[in-house]
Amino acid sequence: MDQHKLRSAGVQEKLEIIGVEDEAGNPISALTILSLLERVAGIIDNVQSCQQRMEERQLELENNIKTVQGDVLKLAKDHSDTSGTVEKLLQKTRKVSANVKEVRTRVEKQNVRVKKVESTQDELLTRNKFRVVIYQNL
Repeated sequence: MDQHKLRSAGVQEKLEIIGVEDEAGNPISALTILSLLERVAGIIDNVQSCQQRMEERQLELENNIKTVQGDVLKLAKDHSDTSGTVEKLLQKTRKVSANVKEVRTRVEKQNVRVKKVESTQDELLTRNKFRVVIYQNL
């Protein structure tokens, strides 16, 4: 057993790095440093993989934003086209409304003339001068 202890002590001495000590002043072994370096490497790998996922997510978000921007531009164009069409329809509606008012005025005037002719016809019939009066608007 003593030889095993001596061998372990010899291996331990070989693994110790000269001049590197912990806070208590004890020498730090190469295995401890290797273990710490492996941990640091693992942490760095984890950070790099997280960073890569974040970059992929960033690209995905950028593509989604470009798609939304394209949709907004198309919507704005469609809105503009619709606005122009509605404006044209409103102008036509105003013209039709003006024409309807004009026709209404002419119909009312003609109605007044027809009533005059009817009253004249009634007078003539009461006087028995004419039996039938034909009225034709030229």
